[in-house]
Amino acid sequence: MGRLASAYGQAVAAHRQARERLDRARRWMGAPGPAAPTAADVVARLAAVGGRLAAPAPGVTALTGAPAPIRVGEATTLDGGFPVLVPLGGGCHLTVDADARDPRVGELLRAVVLRLLATAPPGTVRVAGIDTVAFGATFLPLRPLLDAGVLAPTATTAAEVAALLDSAERHARAAQEADPAARELLVLVVAAAPGPRELARLAALTHAGASAAVCVLLAGHRAASPGGAGQQSPAGSDAPPPGAATALRLMQRYAHVGDPPGHPFSADGSGLAAPVVLDGDLPPATVAALAAHLAPA
Repeated sequence: MGRLASAYGQAVAAHRQARERLDRARRWMGAPGPAAPTAADVVARLAAVGGRLAAPAPGVTALTGAPAPIRVGEATTLDGGFPVLVPLGGGCHLTVDADARDPRVGELLRAVVLRLLATAPPGTVRVAGIDTVAFGATFLPLRPLLDAGVLAPTATTAAEVAALLDSAERHARAAQEADPAARELLVLVVAAAPGPRELARLAALTHAGASAAVCVLLAGHRAASPGGAGQQSPAGSDAPPPGAATALRLMQRYAHVGDPPGHPFSADGSGLAAPVVLDGDLPPATVAALAAHLAPA
């Protein structure tokens, strides 16, 4: 993940520096200097780096010790597009300000789950979902994963949510005491922000670090804006904000991607300076094939 953020920063910085040198040369010497990289050059470089990172060798990247770059969409510019990846696993998480009743959010959550499962070695990732706003409908397209034993039954009631969080906390405590090589990643996918108590428990899991072996994908949570106090979640919670999370903010047609933890896109906390089209559902055949591959594990 650091390679994409680093390439983004280096490409933009190189473009600015070259433009400044060119302008100085023209002013001082009255002669043309070397051509500065164009915006199209910058976008092409980002597309090449992002494309390589978005297509790792399947089933070989452990997700508990360090985060992996996971694609969430395509940035759009006047000079073309490039894949947008964020770090997940290894103590890194994701929040979206709208919940899964927005079809774009449900599709993104499902796509991210599938990419996490495809990236990691079989048998090293389990997925559990919470969907109190659509009675589990968010996870229905992933039914083959449920049949394969990779996806747990969705928690849809207050009692089921409490039981799932109890289980997640037991998992985190056990992982912290386990051999790092033996840890299994638990991906908690939350279709809408729960109540204050549950939100605080989720936040605690995100602050537990990589050793807890939990990755939270939380929809319906409005992150603090750069330099501001932020907004409360739809649940009206005063719970602490999630830790080490990349925040996505939906707009009418696009999404804004905030700075990933440890690998910022920007120098001022403003996030990626390009609108992003979020990825949608992967084909049902892909879901079925992945489930068949993971079932023996």
